[in-house]
Amino acid sequence: MIDQYMLRYFLAVAETGNFSRAAKAVSVTQPTLSAGIAKLERQLGTRLFDRDRQGVALTPAGSRFLARARRIAEEYDRALQDIQHRPEPSVLRVGVLNTVPTATVEHLLSRHGESGGNEVVELLDGSERDLAERLDRGRLDLALTVIRPHHARFKPELLARERYLMVLPRDHPFAGAERVAPEDLAGDRMVVRRHCEALPEIDRFFTARGVRPRFVLKTTSDQRVLAVVRAGQGIGMMPESFADPMVAMVRVADFALTRDIGVLYAAGHETDRFAGSPFLSLLREHYAEIGRK
Repeated sequence: MIDQYMLRYFLAVAETGNFSRAAKAVSVTQPTLSAGIAKLERQLGTRLFDRDRQGVALTPAGSRFLARARRIAEEYDRALQDIQHRPEPSVLRVGVLNTVPTATVEHLLSRHGESGGNEVVELLDGSERDLAERLDRGRLDLALTVIRPHHARFKPELLARERYLMVLPRDHPFAGAERVAPEDLAGDRMVVRRHCEALPEIDRFFTARGVRPRFVLKTTSDQRVLAVVRAGQGIGMMPESFADPMVAMVRVADFALTRDIGVLYAAGHETDRFAGSPFLSLLREHYAEIGRK
């Protein structure tokens, strides 16, 4: 392996045509430079310079090596400049509620990757309680989650308010309706989202109206819910952000429950700290676009 200093010595001699001037150019003594050139020639197995009283001249092998040595030296210098001038990436630790659609996460990460910035995002999936606990312990910088009244200590930033809608197969009799009465769904088989933060309210709503549907699936996977509905084998309640062109989403009469989605910041952190975060900017833009639709 050729050391970089030997390339420097070789280029200095080739450019000055003199060992003494070359030694001054690279700030070493002439014996040190001569020893470096001799070591380089031994490693390459050939003479690089012809020496006589008039000076130093490149041998044919030295001339061939010169072009490559210059390219190697230039690439090395560019690498040093790149390392020295590129700041260390900033790491943003983001918690994501497990009922935020996967498509939303994919969209945000894709756009963030395209931005080519110096920010690295570390994501953590979790429940409401898990994310709040991690924010309290400083394990996360911020979280995209449901905002509750007791979250005031996290300086909540509201991004969107969304309804819970009934997800129906596209060929369902009520797929094109503006709204559907809960009683009209009594004969359908229901997909239950066991991880849904509104499950108690949904259950009480249907029970109060005497609707006790049969279950086709109980799951913690929103993708599994949509798959069952797309297959025409069940219906389910989901936040409207899960809209899918292969299913229909219809309002349930007298069911007005909504959820507030936003950002919570780690306890003790000022929101100004994240003012320049590309990911946070994309998050705000994404939900602003949804609100305009």
